[in-house]
Amino acid sequence: MLIIVAGAVVLATLVAINLGVKRGKDVDVEVAKVTRRDVSKVVTASGEIQPKRLVNVSANTIGKVTKLAVVEGQRVEKGDFLLEIDAAPYESQVEQLTAAVRGAEASVQLEDAALAKAEDDYARAVQLQEGGFMSDSELKTASSSLAIARARARSAREQLAQARASLKRAQHDLRQVHIEAEMSGVITALNVEEGESAIMGTINNPGTVLLTIADLAEMEAEVEVDETEVVHVRVGQAATVRLDAQPDTTFRGIVTEVGNSALRTQVGLGQESVDFKVVIGIQDSIPDIRPGLSASVDIAVAEEKRVLAVPIQCLTVRDPERLARERRRGDRRDEAAEPDRAAADTAATDDEPRDIEGVFVVADGVARFRPVRVGIAGQSHFVVLSGLAEGDQVVSGPFKIIGEIRDGQAVKIKKDADRKRRS
Repeated sequence: MLIIVAGAVVLATLVAINLGVKRGKDVDVEVAKVTRRDVSKVVTASGEIQPKRLVNVSANTIGKVTKLAVVEGQRVEKGDFLLEIDAAPYESQVEQLTAAVRGAEASVQLEDAALAKAEDDYARAVQLQEGGFMSDSELKTASSSLAIARARARSAREQLAQARASLKRAQHDLRQVHIEAEMSGVITALNVEEGESAIMGTINNPGTVLLTIADLAEMEAEVEVDETEVVHVRVGQAATVRLDAQPDTTFRGIVTEVGNSALRTQVGLGQESVDFKVVIGIQDSIPDIRPGLSASVDIAVAEEKRVLAVPIQCLTVRDPERLARERRRGDRRDEAAEPDRAAADTAATDDEPRDIEGVFVVADGVARFRPVRVGIAGQSHFVVLSGLAEGDQVVSGPFKIIGEIRDGQAVKIKKDADRKRRS
C-alpha cells in the first residue's frame, strides 16, 4: 500500500514538473515589422469581354438568302456587300407601283385639261350673261362645272402623290434586300447560310440577326459586382484585367460605366444574389482577341500612400473577458500593457461585450496583445490607423499560433533560415 501511494506521489510530481516545463516553454513564432507602404483596396469581379462598338445586322424584309459574300472572321469595310435576300417579289412590286405612278400622272394631265376647259366655259358664260344672252341659271351651272373640275384635278394630284409614296417605299424595301456593311470591323458571328429564310422582326418578336460586325480595336470588360462592393466603384477608377485565355498577361483598364439596375440571380431556394453591371474600358491592345472571352478584373477603389500597414494574417480578435483573465495572470511588471488591459476590462463590462480587434506585439521575448484600429484592406495588408508604431514587431504566424497565443506569453522568433527550411 505504501509503495502504491509513493508511486502516485512520484507520478503526480512528474506531471506537475512536466506541466510547469510546458507552461514555461517559449512558443516559436514568425514576426513582421510594421512598415510604411502603399495600400490599395481592390474589388474583384468576373465577366467577359465585348467590343465597345458592334452592329447586329438584322433582316428588314422577309425572304430567302440568295447570296452570301462573307464568312465568319472576315474583315469588312464600311459599304462592302454582305448578302442579298431574294429580290424578285420586291422588284415585281416596284414595277407594279411604277406603272401605277404613270397612270396617276396621266390622270392628272386629263383632269388638268378638263379643268382648263371648265375655266374657259365659265369665262364665256360670264361674258354672255353680262350681254344678256345667258340666264342666271345657266351661269350657275357653268360655275358648278368649274368647281367640280377643280376638285377632280386636286384628287388626281393626291392620287399621284400617294402612288409616288408607295413606289418610294417599295424601292426602299428593294434596297433592303441588298445588305451592305454599316461599319468597318470583323464578322464575329454569322447566323445564316444561303438558302435559309430571313424573318423580319416585330414589336414582340425580334427579327433574324443575320450577322454581327464588331470593331475589335476597342474592347471592354463587362463584369458583375456584388451589391456590397459596387458602392465603392466609381467611373474613372483604374482596373487590371486578366483573361482566362491569357493567364500570364494583364491589361490596363478604367471604369467607364456603373450600372444602376440590379441583376438578380436565383442561387438557391428562396435566395438570390444581387449584382450590378460594371463596364471597364480596356486601354491596351489584346492580341488574338475574341468577343466573349472570360475575364476577371481588379478595380482599385481606394488607395493610401506611405501609410503604416500590417500584414492581414497578423490581425486577430480576442474576447474581452478572456483577455482580461490572461492579463491578470500575466506579467504585471510590463507597464505598457496597463492601458490595453484597462480597455479590455472596460469592454468586458459592456452590456454586449464585443471582440477586440488587434495584434500581438513582440518585445523582450514576450507577446502582448495590442488593440488596433485599421483602415482599408489591400490584397496583403491592412492600413493601421492607431495602436501601432513604425518598426513594431507583430506575430505573423503560424496561423494556429495566432489563434491560441496568450497575452504575456513568452515567445521565440524563428530565424529566417529555420523558416525557409521548414517551408
